[in-house]
Amino acid sequence: MEMPLAEAALRSGAASEFDQHIQSLEARSKRVLSCAPRESFVWLLAFTLEVLHGQLNELSFNLLAMSYETSPNEAWISVRRIIVAMPLVLVAPEPVRRKILFEFQQLIRNGFEDDAARCYFTASASVRSLLQTQIEQVDLPRQKRFSDALQRLRS
Repeated sequence: MEMPLAEAALRSGAASEFDQHIQSLEARSKRVLSCAPRESFVWLLAFTLEVLHGQLNELSFNLLAMSYETSPNEAWISVRRIIVAMPLVLVAPEPVRRKILFEFQQLIRNGFEDDAARCYFTASASVRSLLQTQIEQVDLPRQKRFSDALQRLRS
């Protein structure tokens, strides 16, 4: 609930309100993780908050790695995680980069072509070349469904 409020405050230019929501999210995420360290979504939230602060370092990528470790196969988290992680794939440490790319591939394999296509569509050319190698590793019918999803975005 608080993340949409923070986003709304950011869009409206209410900087102090945005900061209050972010501080609240940070405090709550730390409390949750201290009690329930297997909460993958909260690890992702903690990583996202680090990114919002411009912190792209070993610590921040460790937060993302914990999200992968605690739920490598939950689609609802994967869809959200790939949106946050993909723009940073080129600066991610190699182990995390492999997880991001594998998750992209798994989205296609598991029938989430539309989500994967949106991610691909908004990626830079250098990221797309990395993603293309992942696409080529899935079977042809899934490649076709991905291509169709991408075409729908282009039209």
